[in-house]
Amino acid sequence: MNYENPAPKNSPDNKPLKKIIILVFLVLIAGYFLFGDYIQKQQTLNEIDSSWKRASDMRKAGNYEQAMDIYNSVFNLITSNEFPLEYGMNHYHRGNTYGEMASADPVNASNNLQNSIYAYELSLNFITKDEYPAEYSTVQYGMGDAYLKMYAYTQNEKDLDLSIAYYYEALDYYSIASDPLYFASINNKLGNAWRKKGNGDKDLKSLQNALEAYEESLRVFREDTYSLEYAGVQNNLGNLYLEMAVFNDEKNNIKNAITSFNNALEVYTIDTRPVEYATVQNNLGNAYFALSEIENKEDNVEKAVSSYHEALKVFTISLFPVEHDGVIHNIARAYKSL
Repeated sequence: MNYENPAPKNSPDNKPLKKIIILVFLVLIAGYFLFGDYIQKQQTLNEIDSSWKRASDMRKAGNYEQAMDIYNSVFNLITSNEFPLEYGMNHYHRGNTYGEMASADPVNASNNLQNSIYAYELSLNFITKDEYPAEYSTVQYGMGDAYLKMYAYTQNEKDLDLSIAYYYEALDYYSIASDPLYFASINNKLGNAWRKKGNGDKDLKSLQNALEAYEESLRVFREDTYSLEYAGVQNNLGNLYLEMAVFNDEKNNIKNAITSFNNALEVYTIDTRPVEYATVQNNLGNAYFALSEIENKEDNVEKAVSSYHEALKVFTISLFPVEHDGVIHNIARAYKSL
């Protein structure tokens, strides 16, 4: 009797398992490369941070050329496509460095400020308002500072207008709620810019804009929390009130100036901040002299001269010859008016 051999049982289908194994393998390979890219990127970012720290230390020591060399070397580590934010911020740091070089070297200040502005402009090719609003606004602040400093050399009103525009652009992001320190600092600088514009154009409206900016700054820079900044704004306010006195409400503006200068002297003492103390004392003397032209001449001249002599305790002929001569001139003017 013939028996047919039974048909062999089908072995389990291993195709799904093989697919899973291959898929897992591919995922592991992709993960390896992705993780490797992540590690490499973090290493690059750490190297950038380290370079920026070294450059910052160089700048603090006044070694600006060495700092600039470090910033330039960062461009060898990255491309703008892979690291747009870092690429742009590196240009921003270069802009800051050129600005510091301008302050340290008045002879070449104009060229360094031009380089500063150019570096900031380069940074804005990579730092856009939509993608990086905080960094974008920080660069706007830097541009405002650079153009305000440039105005001191060019006396070109366009530079002043650009400075004001950049400060307002920065304030579009830095509100008192989002970043009070930036808000206050920018408003103080904005006040300085409006003052220069008001004095240059003989325009009371610009001076009133300066007053508004300083008052905004003082919402944050209070004596009990930011005493030095508070004193700086109070000194600026005092000078502003003297400038506004030329246009209207002369007596009240001069008295407001005296109040502001005295507010600053609550913080600036001859022991802790001698140069600032002497500067404000000279300004206070100018305010009392201006008041002497309106009322109580002898008494106010005496107060003016007393303030001038306080300034001379710091502004000695050996240490501060230019400032010393200026105060001496003020004393002679005061006595001559009697």
